[in-house]
Amino acid sequence: MKKSASAAVFLAVALALGACGPSSPDPVTPPATDTSIIGSGSVSVQGYVQSQNGGAAVAGSTVTVTDASGTAIGSGTTTASGQFTLKVNPGAYNLSFAKSGYAGSVVESFPVTAGMTTPLNVIEKVAFDPSFSTVPPKLSVTSLNGTTETAFPTDPANALNFNASTGLTLHYVATSPAPTTAFPVSLSPVSLYAAVGLLNTPGSGFMGTRAIASNDPKNSTFDTMLKVTGASIRGVRGATYLNLVAYDFNYNRINKYIPIVINDDKPVTTPLGAFLDTSVQAVTLAQKLNGGGFNGVVKPDGATAETSSMWVDLNFNYQAGLQGDLTGFRVFTSDDGKNFTLLKTLDGSAISARDSSPSLTPGKRVYYFVQAFNSSESVDSPVVDTAPLDSFLLTSIGPANHSSGVSVKPTLSWTLDKAVGDYRKFFVNVFDYPSQGAYCIWGNSLCSGVDEKANNVYLDDGSTPGLTVSGLNYSVPFNENGKAVIKQLDAYHSYTFDVSAAAYSKDGKAVSIAHDYFSTFYQGLDTCNFGGPVCEGLVSTFTTGDGSN
Repeated sequence: MKKSASAAVFLAVALALGACGPSSPDPVTPPATDTSIIGSGSVSVQGYVQSQNGGAAVAGSTVTVTDASGTAIGSGTTTASGQFTLKVNPGAYNLSFAKSGYAGSVVESFPVTAGMTTPLNVIEKVAFDPSFSTVPPKLSVTSLNGTTETAFPTDPANALNFNASTGLTLHYVATSPAPTTAFPVSLSPVSLYAAVGLLNTPGSGFMGTRAIASNDPKNSTFDTMLKVTGASIRGVRGATYLNLVAYDFNYNRINKYIPIVINDDKPVTTPLGAFLDTSVQAVTLAQKLNGGGFNGVVKPDGATAETSSMWVDLNFNYQAGLQGDLTGFRVFTSDDGKNFTLLKTLDGSAISARDSSPSLTPGKRVYYFVQAFNSSESVDSPVVDTAPLDSFLLTSIGPANHSSGVSVKPTLSWTLDKAVGDYRKFFVNVFDYPSQGAYCIWGNSLCSGVDEKANNVYLDDGSTPGLTVSGLNYSVPFNENGKAVIKQLDAYHSYTFDVSAAAYSKDGKAVSIAHDYFSTFYQGLDTCNFGGPVCEGLVSTFTTGDGSN
């Protein structure tokens, strides 16, 4: 009766509205389908795709998912922030990622369990050459004990176990696809990585601990032994996963997960010490890391530069108790300072951690604490927090590159694309280069290292009056502080001008680096030729005039 009455009321209202309105109502547009959601199972796993650890999100990558038997689950595309959601039932899944201009990336046997909160972080690099094959290499791995090889069980209930004190030796074989008519060149596997746990994304040692091996590029197969031991185990004990990666010459990537059990065969139960201090700093670079090729892609000439790298450095000073009292450290993170999840586990010798999570966002505060643990107890550090800064760029510098007739008493200038942070620092350098070599004329970072008291560091907070600021335009007269080795430049002579630029938060917990040829604002990154971590920035080589101005 209730159903019939409701229907009658609905019909009467509908007729009344129809009499007052148009004869055919406007159609209702159904909500757009979210193509980043793949599957319809009981467990939701958040996925992120980025071009490198700490690098740019890969938007619009096609994600294809199958289960362990090869049955198709579905496909989708990553969002503008490189995200996708995997909705599947518990089990192991294979995923592939494809985007024009990018290398191929596959994930094999990613384990999904009921209630899991661990994200799936995927690396999909810009291809070295998009005309080459984007098919990732094949990867087979066995356990090696002496001369005895053992296949790894795929069922976690029957996982291979080994003692933490001795580690595990892997027989690693990576094979590139055979040449085809379309791609007649065989792409050599060039790098193999092995790590422990779902949370770590093996790759650059700059971003985490892992075992690594490199191949001779003329070999289409990489057959080697790789040992996971010591710091590579990172204090992990119990049921976990081997996290294995192989790259080929075109940066095609395979990431494979294998269940294992690490036995705590030498338990540590002596009392723990305490944390003396813990600090944090978010770091943003205007371009991707290229130094030494350790974390970025060295692209062919003319390729477009990727922009922005971001990570968080966490440093801690743990006071040990009795000798041998520590198994490792766990790092926890949170978006609200209340609900923390495990980020990574570190070896007991660690003094720092680096978070390169794809979820890091400019202006979004993130919280951390470190937990020291042994076999029977744990102790936590205080919670620290930071909010990463956005990236910014130097858009022009003056004198302009290759300019001539420049004054022997030039005004050096530069322009930013936007204001970032609470204040900015600039490190100004003029070199006698290329005329006589890289001799320091004004600012001596190249000649004797960085010392802010002895060099040309200017701040736009009003503390350095020699710097003129007009909006996003900055300038400083040559030798305004009297520290140049000559009072004015020589006539008809070539010089090089470089300015490093970084922005800071008021609390000093975040830095954004637009340009830093000599690691003035962030030490520890490799250099690249006449440059530093930001290898694609601006530099000006100019020639003076007759000296009359």
